Amino acid sequence: MMKRLAEKLKQALQAIRGVLQSKVNLPEITGWLRQSFHAVQNGLRSGGKIRELPGRLIQALRSLPHHTVRAFRRFLHTAGVFIIASPVLLAGLANRLVDYALISVSMMLVVVKRLRHNLGLSISAILGIVAVLGMVVCVPIFSHSVSGQVLRQQLEQKALTTRRYLFSMHMYYIESRSAPRSDIEKVHSIARFIEDKTRSLMGLPVEKMIIKVQSGTLGLRSVKPRGNASPDDPWMVMSFITQENVPKLAEIVEGEWPAPDTSTSGPIRVAVMESTADEYFLNIGDRFRYGPVEVEIAGIWRPIDPNNPEWFELPTTGFANGMWIPEETYQTRLSALFERPIFYASWYVVIDEKKVQFTHAPKYARGIVQLNNELVRVLPGITTDYSPQEALVTYQQRADALTTLFYAVGGPMVVLALLFISLTASISMQQYEQEIATMRGRGTSWGQVAGLNIIESVILIVAAILPSLLVGWLAAGIMGSTLSFLRFTTRHELRLTFQGVNFLWLFLAGLLILVARFMPMLGISRTTIVRLKQEQARGARKPLWERFYLDFGLLLPGIYAYLTQSGIAKPVKFLSNLEAAGGEQYRDILLFVAPALFAMALCMISLRVLPLITRLLAIAFDRIPGVWAYLSIQQIARRPQDHASALLLIMISLSLAIFSASSAKTLDQWLHDSQYYKAGSDLAVHEYVVQGGEQNVFSGQSSSTTLSELDLNIDSYISMEEHLRLPSVEAVTRVGKYPGTFSYGVGEQRAIFMGIDRLDFPKVAFLRDDFARQSMGELMNALALEPMGVIVPRDLAEKVGLRTGDHLLSSVSILDQAVERDLVIVGTYDYFPTVFPGQDPTLIVNLESLFDIPDAVLGYDIWLKLRPDADVNILLLQLRKLIGQERAVVKVQGNALEEVRKSMDQPERVGLFGVLNVGFIATGLMPGIGFVLYSYASLRRRFIQLGILQAVGMSVRQLIGYLALEQSLLMGLAIGSGALIGLVTSNLFVPFLQIGASPGKPIPPFEVLIGWSESAWLSLGFAVVLFLTMFGTIWYLARMKVFQAVKMGETL
Repeated sequence: MMKRLAEKLKQALQAIRGVLQSKVNLPEITGWLRQSFHAVQNGLRSGGKIRELPGRLIQALRSLPHHTVRAFRRFLHTAGVFIIASPVLLAGLANRLVDYALISVSMMLVVVKRLRHNLGLSISAILGIVAVLGMVVCVPIFSHSVSGQVLRQQLEQKALTTRRYLFSMHMYYIESRSAPRSDIEKVHSIARFIEDKTRSLMGLPVEKMIIKVQSGTLGLRSVKPRGNASPDDPWMVMSFITQENVPKLAEIVEGEWPAPDTSTSGPIRVAVMESTADEYFLNIGDRFRYGPVEVEIAGIWRPIDPNNPEWFELPTTGFANGMWIPEETYQTRLSALFERPIFYASWYVVIDEKKVQFTHAPKYARGIVQLNNELVRVLPGITTDYSPQEALVTYQQRADALTTLFYAVGGPMVVLALLFISLTASISMQQYEQEIATMRGRGTSWGQVAGLNIIESVILIVAAILPSLLVGWLAAGIMGSTLSFLRFTTRHELRLTFQGVNFLWLFLAGLLILVARFMPMLGISRTTIVRLKQEQARGARKPLWERFYLDFGLLLPGIYAYLTQSGIAKPVKFLSNLEAAGGEQYRDILLFVAPALFAMALCMISLRVLPLITRLLAIAFDRIPGVWAYLSIQQIARRPQDHASALLLIMISLSLAIFSASSAKTLDQWLHDSQYYKAGSDLAVHEYVVQGGEQNVFSGQSSSTTLSELDLNIDSYISMEEHLRLPSVEAVTRVGKYPGTFSYGVGEQRAIFMGIDRLDFPKVAFLRDDFARQSMGELMNALALEPMGVIVPRDLAEKVGLRTGDHLLSSVSILDQAVERDLVIVGTYDYFPTVFPGQDPTLIVNLESLFDIPDAVLGYDIWLKLRPDADVNILLLQLRKLIGQERAVVKVQGNALEEVRKSMDQPERVGLFGVLNVGFIATGLMPGIGFVLYSYASLRRRFIQLGILQAVGMSVRQLIGYLALEQSLLMGLAIGSGALIGLVTSNLFVPFLQIGASPGKPIPPFEVLIGWSESAWLSLGFAVVLFLTMFGTIWYLARMKVFQAVKMGETL
């Protein structure tokens, strides 16, 4: 058995030697051997015996030369064929490329001539493209800029609170007993690692790296006896600390800074803080011992500025029980004396804030997370306890939310701009439809016709990119300067940059524009000249949205929003995430997008009804003498699709403008009303004098005493007349709130008694007509007729059955005294300033009726109505001076002016109203331009028709009346329908804005305001456009020559 196996192996070796001598291709041999090995392996798995291996190996090696030669022959054959045929292939490819290049150049020349021939139409198309791309550009510019401003404010506030740098991180490490021993060199290697990783992961350079190293605590015993202290007890517990920048940030009070010590003997010279030296009675030269370690006090220091941001923690905290030594001393002496010289190490990383770009916040946040993970891998146990990561994540979330919100709110404006682009493309196609049909009939392929359209669109998009960036920048500036609807201010702190622009969205917007311009060409590019003439005679095909009922589909979001917001239906689970929580009405996308889609759907549906309306008008106009009126209405009725795009543009723009104006005015008014209802007036204050106990007038009174609670003989008492003399005060009144109880025959109930001065209160307080069923004048007169009169909440009166004239036995607590009064109900109210539901019922009474002496009124607030240019801070200073005491305090109870200003500066509100403002301006421009383009194209398209009408006997005056009536009817129908749809949408959906305004029922109630004035101005603008269009029509017809219009063949 063994001999046979040896012979087989010997034969295999000889075969291998023969193969090697045959000089075959070695890589192929390697591959073949690999295959043979796998075959042998498979044979073994299938149960083959070991003795069969040599035979199979010899057989495979013998067939190797044959396979190698055959593969080589195939390779030579393929290479030869390629070499022989390559000139022919390359020549054909080159000819094909040249043909493509010539065709492309020719097509570009045709497109350029087209654009130049229709320069006005080309400029209009560019304006539409600029509107779309500008919207895509301005939203991220603004959202990232305002989010960056908020982030900077948050970081500045955090830095101010913690006394640290704006953009910094802090890592620390506490060495455990099981961890490897650390030294200064390892601490510095970690510092270099942090610096390198910060640069590579975050792209930011490290400006400063402050390293702090601390040893474990040592119980130091004094070398010399100290008083009654036992020599066996430690005098103080301290630790060694080294931090390189301490001598720069501190000053020596006594002694000197310890010099670096590299010796191995002698005491270790240290420096301690002044407060530590005072606490432990330390002097220069004192020595202490801990085992073999001897310490000598060489210097006593104090920080120059404890609030310097280079101190990560206050020096009084971080160095209270620390002895500072130079780093060389720490490395040389402590490493030799202690088994574990480092107990605590920290790295305070300060990044150059000038290099920070907040638009890169996601990169910074990811970099911080990756840095922490890699640090833990390098040094297990290291912890990051201070970083801007949370603020960076919040910034990105805010920026994304704002971008989504503003894109959603501005989406209808983009649709409007796309409709305008489609209108210009349709007008362009109508001018070239006969030319395109002729080209298709003479052999031009569909791809070449489509290529002309695509090249034209690409040229227009490229030409619009730079203007779009500029317009987007300006629009973002307008958004940032928005104070309210069509009201602007200057905000210098908002820095706009292009860093937030998402070029992917810009590219997608370009594709969308390409599709919008491509769609009108689809039907024409497949039409023959015969079919074109038939369609021109019979009327155009219905638009795509009308054929597939897309307008009814757009109704669904509006119907869903109305049903869910009104409580008729429950929201769908996956759509409920779009709804904002209470108090975030500026972030509720559904409340702004669904009404816009609803208005657009109604505009489209109204176009379906347009033929029916025109037929009814045709019946009416048939009875009017004269042919020109009949021709006008028949022209509209016969070809309604010719006017569809222009009418839809005007209707959608006007309806959206009315809804936007109504929403903005309503939110504006509710913002003002809610803040004023909470404060009561422009400013509400309470005046105090802080006095000592011996100065108190009332026994048991606290040291903080209200002016109105003091004796009237005190010099600091100031009357309402003295308040009125202040230059910024227009009116002033007293309002006091006192707890108490009242009884109406079935027991007592707690209540708040609100005392007012009935004459001055209406001049100062915020009041609305819907606060009570009676007017406030009637209620104040009722209090005047009945000094003990009381106004009660209407819901309370209905609940317990109280009526006007009923008596309420009341007990009012004023300071520590109870005042009994028999009050008479003189009226009811629904809402009253500063009164909210859920509290004890508030009863309105005459303030002086609660006191026996009217001049002895106390415990009241002062409500002030200020002049328009008043400065609240200056007024508060004037009030303190008016009181005339050093301890005077003016406590602000409510400041409606400041709260309204803060609310107006909310980023969500500023951006939302900015988008509405930009959209309102755009809705006024694009439809006007679109109608002018439509009128011009209509005149050119009907040039022969007008010439024939003039040739058969119609005068120029009749032609003017014919076209003027047609345009007036179209514009009138568009304005009327758009205004009606805008009003319906506003009345249906604007009330739902209160759902996002505050949790529960909004207080005060939401008032829906319709933007009548804005709508009137926009309609007037459309009327001006109509007038200009008519003027152009008259000028055009006056210059038209019959011999030019009536020709053999085609139109001019």
